[in-house]
Amino acid sequence: MRFEYLCIALVAIFWGGYPLVARASGVGGATGALILTLSALAPIGIVTLWQGNALRFAGHELAKLVVAGVMMGIGLIAFNAVANSKQLDASVSIPIVDTAMLLVTVVGAVLFFAEPVTVKKCIGIGLLITGILVLRP
Repeated sequence: MRFEYLCIALVAIFWGGYPLVARASGVGGATGALILTLSALAPIGIVTLWQGNALRFAGHELAKLVVAGVMMGIGLIAFNAVANSKQLDASVSIPIVDTAMLLVTVVGAVLFFAEPVTVKKCIGIGLLITGILVLRP
């Protein structure tokens, strides 16, 4: 099995499962996001040290990572608020948020990295939008 496929499976399992565990905790918003982020530092730190490439990057790379980290933090606060909301079913709100995130990624990759717009991508985007419309409350 290719490493990338293993990573895809791990993302599906852990990123698909952690919102359910977070919702079960009942701690939402910024407090929940802070606990999630601090807890995530342990596995990230261990793997970074294991790979042996800790803190080896240029200044412009650091700036981009800081911006991405701020974006991730804001998104995590909002995501945790939605995931813990009792106003929407988790089986509706979490997949809609995840799907909307995928749409932003596809459009952003086309705009910022000049990735090609293909028929396959257009069909995928259409299916993602259809999924949101079907699930919406």
